[in-house]
This record gives sequence, C-alpha cells and structure tokens, in this order.
Amino acid sequence: MPNWVTNKVSAPKEVLQSLINTEGRIDFNTLITFAGSFPWKGIDSAAEQCAEVISGQPLNEHPLIASLQQSNRQGANALNLNDEQFEQFVQMLRNKRLTGHFHTLDFANANWGTKWNACDQDPDLESGTLKFDTAWSCPEPVLKALSAKHPEAEICVVYADEDIGSNCGTLKLKAGEFVFRDESRGWHKMSKDEQEKWQAFAYEVKGWDPEPDND
Repeated sequence: MPNWVTNKVSAPKEVLQSLINTEGRIDFNTLITFAGSFPWKGIDSAAEQCAEVISGQPLNEHPLIASLQQSNRQGANALNLNDEQFEQFVQMLRNKRLTGHFHTLDFANANWGTKWNACDQDPDLESGTLKFDTAWSCPEPVLKALSAKHPEAEICVVYADEDIGSNCGTLKLKAGEFVFRDESRGWHKMSKDEQEKWQAFAYEVKGWDPEPDND
C-alpha cells in the first residue's frame, strides 16, 4: 500500500468548482483527462509486458528493476494470453498510439503526479476548501492546471504525508505557476528543531493527535 498524502486546497468557490465532477466528487479528470479507454478495474501484468515489448518500451533506469523487467519480458508472448488478457493487450496498444500511455494508471502517474484519483474526499465549496488524499505525493500537475484555468486567483495548498514530518509543506499558486513553496527537507537533512516543526505541521494537516514522546 502507498503512503497517503492529505491535501487541503483553499481557493474561491468558483475555482474549486472546476475540480468537481457532475456527481459532486473531486475528480482530476475534470482538468486533465485521459483520452483513451480502459474499462477494466485491474491491469494484467502479462498483457502489459506484451504491450511493453511490442511497443519497444525502454527498461527502467535502475539496474535492479531493469534486470527484473528484462527477465519478465523474455517470456512475454501475446499468443499465450487468454481472451481477456489479449483484449487488455490490444487496448493498451490503442491507448499508447492515441495518448502515449497504456492505461489510466500509466497516464495518472505521468500527468497527475499520483497513481490514482482523489481519495477520502471532503469537499466544502462554501468554506472554500477541498480536502482529499493522494498516493505518495501532492498532485502538483493538477494544481497547476487548476491555477492556469483561473489565473487571477491565488490558490493555497497544504499537504502532509502519513510519514509524519516528511514530504509535507505549503504551496501557493497563481496564473498556473508556483509562487511560494515552504516544504520539509529529507528527514535526515533536518535539524531536530526542523523535524519537530514539520511533525507538528503534519499532524495538524492530517488531523491526527501527536504520538506520545517516549524519550
């Protein structure tokens, strides 16, 4: 399971409305839409490996991951796929040709900055806030797209990882660009005072009670 990052976005109601779909949910597709189609809930690894081979996808830059990918791809054969796997394989190739991405997960990682859409949502348009969780990171490309659509408005974002004190901070955007960033550094690069500061910040953003100090 991923680390979940809590995001709180503050902006005028009409700005935040751009992130709300027709069902009243926060939806990144309202701003950055996947033009392909992938009706399956899960991604079949065998189908994906075949699609990677036939489309000449490069191996990962990390040597260990690249070695594993190469080993898996050596056994990839589209003719050995079952019917559903083959349909996924074909659709992945259609998507790749149309959008540059095999499927929605591939697209989301590249274009939203997170692997899934907004989760654990709490939109409150009347108070000018949207709260939601994302996997691993704050969805910066989505925030930039929102800001670009409303260039006159200032958008403020606070975010915090469940790894309390790491991967958290405050962002401000205007006209599609970040105009302010105050973010935690790597945990081991921070002084004790900085660690305590960002831990307190993260607990507040997450809405969690601080863990007791056992020292």
